[in-house]
Amino acid sequence: MRLFGHPIHPMLVHFPIVLWTVAAGAYVAGAAGVTEPVAMIAKFANSGGLIMAMLAMLAGVLELRSISSQSEAMRVATWHMMIMATVWICFLVALMLSTSAGFDPSTAQIAAAACAVAGFLLMGVGGWYGGRLVYEFGVAVKDRT
Repeated sequence: MRLFGHPIHPMLVHFPIVLWTVAAGAYVAGAAGVTEPVAMIAKFANSGGLIMAMLAMLAGVLELRSISSQSEAMRVATWHMMIMATVWICFLVALMLSTSAGFDPSTAQIAAAACAVAGFLLMGVGGWYGGRLVYEFGVAVKDRT
């Protein structure tokens, strides 16, 4: 899927990466006892990351049409998608924990920070698989027609 000749998925992935990086740092700072504005930054950055990631995931699924279903690239793409879906879930759980009133606030902050850090680390692994798709297999780079 392209916009003015440029693949859309690589254009969109930068937004959740940045937003979730900010969110993970803010969740950790919040769990360490830094002020309330940090908790709001975490929630807003995480929410933005979740929304932008949905758009990136949609574009990525549409990009799958350019990959042969029996290829090594499809195997790598499948791992990339599974890991990044897990990242999305980690950050969704972090957001739910940080906004829930049913938990002790300090426990919820620590759990939200743990989920965000897990998501952040997995995002690095998923990004490595995404990098393999581009740099090793030429997905969204080479014209496959």
